[in-house]
Amino acid sequence: MKMASNSAWMELYEKHLDSASAMAIYYTEDSSFVEDSIKQALKYLVTVFSSGAVKGDTLIQYGLNLATLFPACGCFKEIIFSEFLESHIQVVRKWVNKKPGAFDWSPSAKFVCELEGNRETWTEKEETLRRKMTQILKCKAKEGCLVLPSLPTQVDCILVIHFLEFLSPRVDVFRKTLTNMSSQLKIGGHLLLNVLLGCTFIMIGTFKFPLLCLDKECVSQALSDAGFVIKESQNNLRANNTQYSVIDFSSTLCLVACKERNV
Repeated sequence: MKMASNSAWMELYEKHLDSASAMAIYYTEDSSFVEDSIKQALKYLVTVFSSGAVKGDTLIQYGLNLATLFPACGCFKEIIFSEFLESHIQVVRKWVNKKPGAFDWSPSAKFVCELEGNRETWTEKEETLRRKMTQILKCKAKEGCLVLPSLPTQVDCILVIHFLEFLSPRVDVFRKTLTNMSSQLKIGGHLLLNVLLGCTFIMIGTFKFPLLCLDKECVSQALSDAGFVIKESQNNLRANNTQYSVIDFSSTLCLVACKERNV
């Protein structure tokens, strides 16, 4: 696949990605992507947040997948959501405001409640997340680079779900965005990162979108250079190739990193 410029890469997503199609293909219960990626991430995040080691006042998530906020919502007073695509933001706003036609995240809420031992009902879980999600912010593109939203104070935790590999046309852009995210985080705060490894494209409808092909070593080095120390990680090999023709990742990497220095 020919490498696109920063601007052209982001424009592909802005102009051609249909959020409704993406949700139908990759986020419904019958999608193998749910089994191979989303549920793996949820299991990992439930373990992390249940340990009590990652908590605080404010968490910001980058990336559309609201399911991953269900394990986190009990550990923070405030949750901020941020995305690059306006269509993704509208998907989230519709769910938060209980608008007709909102995407149904209840299977994920139920799954998380089961993993947590059913301490609360899935409807209570959803209401907790809605109540704590105080801001929905948009990332922007400037001169082909991703510009993160300005925050009044540094946060305690950043959760990044299938975001950087979509919006980074090159490794240097991936590294720069991680460094910018680090500047939003308090010293001692945590970054929880979930990325697809070995992935070069994703099909949504008839359109083929490029992804940055990452490996574990590249991610580890980028985190170290951005001031982080990896505390733990889990690499889950892809078990089902049913959807390989539409998304070609080899594994998913879940990790917890602690910010130890400013860069």
